[in-house]
Amino acid sequence: MNTTWPTPSALVTTPSSSDRFAAIVAHAGTWFGWFLVPLCVYLVKRGDSRWVEHQSLQALLWSIFGTVVSAVTCGVAIPVFLAFHLYAAYRVYRGDEYEYPVAGDLARRIVGESGRC
Repeated sequence: MNTTWPTPSALVTTPSSSDRFAAIVAHAGTWFGWFLVPLCVYLVKRGDSRWVEHQSLQALLWSIFGTVVSAVTCGVAIPVFLAFHLYAAYRVYRGDEYEYPVAGDLARRIVGESGRC
């Protein structure tokens, strides 16, 4: 009996256009509301879409990390962190998966492994 198991790529679900829009808002919204926008998206979409939950939690954690680093560097690091947010929004807009350094792993552990698409 030849049983084939689904590959991990076969288990990947494509996020809906509204999920992608919410993730774009979470990432790009940091330009206007730093950590408040991803926090709002996370709270609204938590339990509704694990993919958006993962993306918005990453943006929130990256913003918090950016706040700490920017305080230590007297604001010099702010453009670097904003560039990461903009790049993440662009990648999600294209339909790609994006993970921030360090924040992506932490968000995956908080949301759960199935939160990653």
